[in-house]
Amino acid sequence: MRDTAIYVRQSADRADSVSLETQEQLCRRDTSPAEKVRVYADRGFSGKNTARPALRAMMQAVSRGEIGRVLVYRLDRISRNLADFTRLLADFDAQHVEFLSYTERFETASPMGQAMRSLLMVFAQLERETISGRVRDAAFARAKAGFDTGGAPPLGYRRIPALCMGKRTGMFAPDDRAPAVAAAFSRYLAPDVSLTTIARAWNSAGFRTARGGEWSAGTLCRLLRNPVYAQADARIYAYLAARGAEIHAPEPLPEGHGIHLYADRRINSSRFTNLHGTMAVCALHRGIIAPEIWMACQEKLDSSRKIRTLGKGQRTWLSGIIFCRRCGCAMTVSRGRSADYLVCGGHKRGKCAGAGAVWRVAAAEEMVGTVLAERLRELSGTILPAAGDAAQRAEVDALTLRLGEIVQMMTQPQGAAIAELASAAQQIRGEIARKTANLRGNPVCSGDMPAWEECDTVQRRMLAALLIRGIFADGESLEIYLS
Repeated sequence: MRDTAIYVRQSADRADSVSLETQEQLCRRDTSPAEKVRVYADRGFSGKNTARPALRAMMQAVSRGEIGRVLVYRLDRISRNLADFTRLLADFDAQHVEFLSYTERFETASPMGQAMRSLLMVFAQLERETISGRVRDAAFARAKAGFDTGGAPPLGYRRIPALCMGKRTGMFAPDDRAPAVAAAFSRYLAPDVSLTTIARAWNSAGFRTARGGEWSAGTLCRLLRNPVYAQADARIYAYLAARGAEIHAPEPLPEGHGIHLYADRRINSSRFTNLHGTMAVCALHRGIIAPEIWMACQEKLDSSRKIRTLGKGQRTWLSGIIFCRRCGCAMTVSRGRSADYLVCGGHKRGKCAGAGAVWRVAAAEEMVGTVLAERLRELSGTILPAAGDAAQRAEVDALTLRLGEIVQMMTQPQGAAIAELASAAQQIRGEIARKTANLRGNPVCSGDMPAWEECDTVQRRMLAALLIRGIFADGESLEIYLS
């Protein structure tokens, strides 16, 4: 005769929760003295998944044929996820294991019992998701108010006790690794120094990431992008707002404080390059990087990213210059059964409203190619700027866009004072003037270029980057903005 298993679980020891001992005693009421009972208890584990040691041990015993019946105090004790619960029941059925719940008072032998168990699990999962939503909303409310929400401190910081609105919380303070982090920002701005250069030097010196791993260009880029290190001013808040961040900062801005970024991972998985769905909150701690150094690093990273984007795209020469009109995300190539398609990157990540923009690659290339061929004929014999100036012109365009964002914020100030926004706008105007004056390069006579029809893919990519500022697409039309 096979044994009877009693499974009990308690995620948190609260006054309104049923203890493991009480659950076991209630379940034993459905057993007889002659039965051999095994008790499997998981203390401190959530029912959102099946990653629980006692549950895993019980299911191993079930698969070995040692368990004939499973008792639980309530359905949500074994699982709060309908898909997981269905899989567990399938395993029980495969081994002819009877499943009983003390509270709901039903068994799995009859069709009515099977229908009831599925219906009850739907509500158990709804309850779990409702609780999860309340916890998430509470965490975001605490974050907006400036309270510490936990998590490991970033490299170069440690957590110390602090007070916020008269209540105890935590804040960051520099540790012994902070000087090395600060030096990385300054070193990155030196000529001919790349992310890979610094990463290799740190790895050779045995300097490890916050998680103890080795450095790569990607991990170092995320460190340099993180505004938690910046002594944030109005210009930095405007920079983050231009990338989609929702700003939460007092007015006037406290001088020299860092910024915490809080993102809903259901919406945003790209933390520093696309900040839609992210809150930028003024932190309690002071930053360790001067605002002009942090912004200069962002400009170098942005410029490097633009150059890399324009150089990629093996499937189409449109890569890096075509964007979705609805959400502004870059369009990427997706391979279909009969053709390649340009699909909105935001739609693929669940960020784009509506159906997103979708175009056949061949159709989009033909349409844009026709415009470029005509443009080259119009420019025949004129002087065009060198392709090397394309990155610098892109920086000027980005600064112009940021200036527009700041001007818009000045009409409806929410996160910064008018005077500070005006100062940031004046700085950006000066940068635009300086970069425009420095635009230079070896001019190219368009009359020396081959006809568009004679260009290969590499030449077409270079010409497109030179002649087009951007292409915005929806499902019906393309808007082409020529340089």
